[in-house]
Amino acid sequence: MKFHSTHGTSVTLSGNKTQAYRADGIFCNGMTFGDQQVKVNQKVCVELSTSTSWSGALGIGLTTNNPSKINQSELPRFAFRNLVEKDGYWIRAVAEKWIKEKSKLIVYLSSSGALQLFIDGDYKGAWVTNIPTDKQLWLVVDIYGNTTGAKLVKPDEAPKEILARGPDAVMAYDEACTSGTKVIYRSRLMLVGQDRVGKTSLKKSLIGLEHNTKEEATDGIDLSFSCSFNLSQKSEWKSAISGNQINLELQNRNQSDSIGEYDSIEEEYNHGLAENIMKEMAKQKTTNRSKVSSRDSLRILSLGRKNDKEKQNIRNTPSSNSDHPILNETINDVPERVIELLQEMLDQQEACLPSGKNHKNGKDSKVGTPEEPVAKKEAVQKVTLNIWDFAGQSAYYTAHQVFLTFRAVYIIVFNLCLDLNDASSTSQDGNEMSTLDYMDYWLKTIHAQISDNTRSQVDNTRLSPPVFIVGTHRNSLASDQEIQEMMVEEKFSMIQEFLADKPYTQHIITPFIAVENNLDTGIDDQIDFLKQKIQEVAGDESYMGETIPLKWLKFEQEVLKLVEQGTSYASFDQVMEVANTIGIITKREFETMLEFFHDLGVILYYGGSGSLDSLLCNTIILKPQWLVDMFKRIVTAKPPNDKWSLSKDKWKTLNEKGKLDESLIDSLWKDVIDDKPLLLGLMEKFDIICECLTIESEVGCTGKTKSRLFYIPSRLVNGPHHSPDQTLYKPHPNHAVFSFNFNKYLPEGLYHRLITRTIRWCQDSTGKEPHSMTKDAVRFYLDPEHDFVLELLPRKLYSIKVVLIRVTDLNELPDSEPEDEESEEKVYVPNISVCAKLRNYLESTLFELKEIWLKRMIYSTCVQCPCDKSCSLHGNQKCQDVNCLHFLNLDECLTSKVVCCDYRRVKTNNIQNFFPQPLPLGLQGNILPQIDIEKGNIEKYNNQLPVWIKGAAKLLSSGDENQDWIALSKLMGYKEEQRDNLMDNINPALALLADWIHAGGNTGLAVDMLISYLEKINRDDVIDVINTGRADSIQEPPQVFISYQWDIQDEVSLLRDKLEKSGFSCWMDIGQMGGGDQLSTKIDAGVRQCKIFLSCLTPKYIISHHCNRELSLADLLKKPVIPIMFESVSWPPPGGMSLIFSQLVYIQMKGVGGHGGTGIHADLNDKYREIIHKVMMFAQPDLNKYFENEQPVIYSPDEEEDTQSRYSRDSHERLLQDIAERFSARNLNLTRAYLPPVIPQPVENALDNDIRVQQQSQQVHVSKCSVCAIL
Repeated sequence: MKFHSTHGTSVTLSGNKTQAYRADGIFCNGMTFGDQQVKVNQKVCVELSTSTSWSGALGIGLTTNNPSKINQSELPRFAFRNLVEKDGYWIRAVAEKWIKEKSKLIVYLSSSGALQLFIDGDYKGAWVTNIPTDKQLWLVVDIYGNTTGAKLVKPDEAPKEILARGPDAVMAYDEACTSGTKVIYRSRLMLVGQDRVGKTSLKKSLIGLEHNTKEEATDGIDLSFSCSFNLSQKSEWKSAISGNQINLELQNRNQSDSIGEYDSIEEEYNHGLAENIMKEMAKQKTTNRSKVSSRDSLRILSLGRKNDKEKQNIRNTPSSNSDHPILNETINDVPERVIELLQEMLDQQEACLPSGKNHKNGKDSKVGTPEEPVAKKEAVQKVTLNIWDFAGQSAYYTAHQVFLTFRAVYIIVFNLCLDLNDASSTSQDGNEMSTLDYMDYWLKTIHAQISDNTRSQVDNTRLSPPVFIVGTHRNSLASDQEIQEMMVEEKFSMIQEFLADKPYTQHIITPFIAVENNLDTGIDDQIDFLKQKIQEVAGDESYMGETIPLKWLKFEQEVLKLVEQGTSYASFDQVMEVANTIGIITKREFETMLEFFHDLGVILYYGGSGSLDSLLCNTIILKPQWLVDMFKRIVTAKPPNDKWSLSKDKWKTLNEKGKLDESLIDSLWKDVIDDKPLLLGLMEKFDIICECLTIESEVGCTGKTKSRLFYIPSRLVNGPHHSPDQTLYKPHPNHAVFSFNFNKYLPEGLYHRLITRTIRWCQDSTGKEPHSMTKDAVRFYLDPEHDFVLELLPRKLYSIKVVLIRVTDLNELPDSEPEDEESEEKVYVPNISVCAKLRNYLESTLFELKEIWLKRMIYSTCVQCPCDKSCSLHGNQKCQDVNCLHFLNLDECLTSKVVCCDYRRVKTNNIQNFFPQPLPLGLQGNILPQIDIEKGNIEKYNNQLPVWIKGAAKLLSSGDENQDWIALSKLMGYKEEQRDNLMDNINPALALLADWIHAGGNTGLAVDMLISYLEKINRDDVIDVINTGRADSIQEPPQVFISYQWDIQDEVSLLRDKLEKSGFSCWMDIGQMGGGDQLSTKIDAGVRQCKIFLSCLTPKYIISHHCNRELSLADLLKKPVIPIMFESVSWPPPGGMSLIFSQLVYIQMKGVGGHGGTGIHADLNDKYREIIHKVMMFAQPDLNKYFENEQPVIYSPDEEEDTQSRYSRDSHERLLQDIAERFSARNLNLTRAYLPPVIPQPVENALDNDIRVQQQSQQVHVSKCSVCAIL
């Protein structure tokens, strides 16, 4: 929105009309209007400039009078009182005391017709009411008095977590704010690093506790400490410990100095409630709706805690008011602490009230409201800092993913006494990583995993969250002070050099800090310096000072109260009961609040994330720490030290095969056995476990008992001399091998999650369990012919290797002579469609893990380079040592016949043989031939250029200034030096177009981008030439886009076959692309070019990020969507898809057949006909493709009989007439067309050399109407 050109005589607008200024020396004639209509729930934010020369502030409101029709000369000097009495104006003045320099006013019109006002995040209430929402409305701002200017800016919206949930969540948040808000200052301090480096000791030093030389290692995550400090002044951190063991020093302190997490939130709520009550009392008094004084209101609240009789006597006095919303709501339940705060605020207010009105410069205030009594702003901003101490053992890293958040300050702690590059000194848990490796791991984890890596609002050179690097055990380096400082400087220089140019460096806060936690007397000065830096950095974070609805703050307080009482989780209905008692009534607001606190890590709630598990949807974890403790028992469990234990074999199976017996779970969770279904469901949610298909049977005194087994990949250990390529498979040239490279960041937890999901996928699709498993490699069963191996390569490579093995060929004829037992086993070339299927699954899974977990994870699909380059380490050609391997990008290999490896050219035909060839998009093949621009005459040396590019260049050469090829090159980003090089060519415009297209990959996308730039310089004539020339080259796009999840590929392929035989071209990813970087581009093109979008629904489709994105794009492009239910899901499905599907009718493919029917195959054909009939409403089948000649269709006798029994003559004639009317323009005689013989399935690849055995069956020739044959 901008300001309208109609405004007061003292107002001047900026060039872009987003700023309005009032002339100096004049305090009125500052009327301004918005240039756009204000819609319901649309937020408008105005940033103010102020002075101290006048009285009054500004007026703000809405009008139904169109500013374009207002006579500027008739505008009054003041809006207030001059316009409020006129029809079509709703304006109210803002109190001067609320306004300061850079104040931000946010207003929005609610659906009830109330204009809601916020000033600097502080809710001021319904500023103007009874505004008609069914009429056109414009913003009115009167720049008066001490307000000298107004600027329209983007509103400071709701918290990021609310915005990420969409407009419904924002609306629920805004509605919740109308009942009271509180500005909060809260963060976390996360201590991470290696095991036994002094994290817990540092935590104690920060809050003033004594050092314990026998400190035990942290188990899981310790959340027992929290503290608070004031941003506006240097003060000690107040601390508290919630737990059974409290330090004696803290016990002797005054309890008021102790701020715990529950106490701090309770205090925040009490302050917020008191402030909102004060606002309501001021509002009642100002609007003259009540003669009750603030002291009487306070007395009413105090009596509300005593007896109803005295309370009623006060209400019945002439000065009382029964219409007091906040007082009436809280009168029976107002805490004593709120009464105390109100008393303090009233005392402060009375002490600050002026004795009379101010008259500055001899001018009386013409605008404004009477002085409104408000609470004095607190002189300090109290920040609550909850300290989280993370265990350093690598076994806990997978569980840590639940709690990492951008709303925190991180400290990476390391031991200064350890060698930074020595892995042996830090490998207590068997994980060979040096101190620098650990530091790099944690910085990459923070950078990659936290979704809101937004830049700090204060300093645009830094990324959030901030990270400190702190070294401990400083005094242990040397006793001499100078030597100690020199050694610290040397360590820090090494770290600085190691971290230079890393992608996460903008998170790091400098300088690095060296501390000593174990001092005989006093506290280390560097600890005080660290505390000061934490205060500064935390106070600058964007989430500090966020506005939270008061009811939500009360809910958080109630949750913590339940946790303190020992309640770790509750059902959805139970928690909603708690919410109802504090005024959260609507389900929308309740779910929005749950999702907000879930994103903050206060609770865990998965009901709104598309989960189809009823137990997970109906359960809310109130204490996430409890969940980590339960996970920890399973992930880090050790066998009991009992040589007579009867479960030794089960523990051995767990460590060697990664299979956990249910009886062990029962023993590990014996105190929470009733919660086992919930905990197992959550462990599956986080991909920690996966249930096995097999069930162990044991024979006991009561007979056979069955026990479930669960895979836990993180529990696997490798035996001695382990080598996956020797134990799980033998390398062979016929194996399809590719890798996923993770750009030097591959957390072990990602590999474990991928293995867990792959086990689940294979079991669901094939019913087979993995053949064998080790810590670093697993061999899976894919189909009757293929196996595949996922192998975690050595840490230095940051890669996962994939080996697809074809173990047999079911179509191969058996040999006449049996093979010799000692002869080498035959190895077959994998099927290319299977290779594409496996790659697509793995890339889709990695993409989903990236979306829900590692937001900034970067990975690419690679293949080992087949060149004969000699390695630098050993001097061997084609060296297979893991330290000597080098890789090529798979997509580049699939799209080019030759790629470069250093100066070598490597042929890629052997790589391409394993994958389907990607189809070109837009134009056929390359758009332009290979050209040499530097020869000076591009047309002479490149005589095969298309006519359309020559025509486009000719028009650009003769264009006007700012519309010629030079203007186009500037818009494209060409620098002056590059344009000078183009000028050396005889036809620089043609050279520019050719260079641009080749630089863009010589694809249709480069031409599309070229057209977008031509549109910006208004060269429609050039665009017409390009589009006309491209028309003959562009492939006819598929009419039907089929969106599906891989698990039902076979069933969807049958549907596609039916559609294509009916004359509709279809888009499916299998066979049309090999995945990788081109995946998103091809999906985008397929959806944009299709006529209709088929959505094949299954439970996994609903929660698939890929499928959600495809459907959202189709909905955005307004493509017709037909939902087809292949597996039963609730309707509409949960999650974001419900908004699209709620108004649609689905086609049910399951549940066909039954009594009285003609069999499941006949019913399926009915469903296919229904789908085809719906598709015909939006797309025309290419009938010429099938009906050029009248030929009989081959049918079996059974098929003929079934088909004839399904059609009645009347329905057949009606259908024929309907289709004939649709395609009459094609002049086709539908009643005389016949299908050609059945088209055989295309051969998948010539390399397969499969011998297809065709079964012979009796067939007859039947002449059939073409439409019936199609259907």
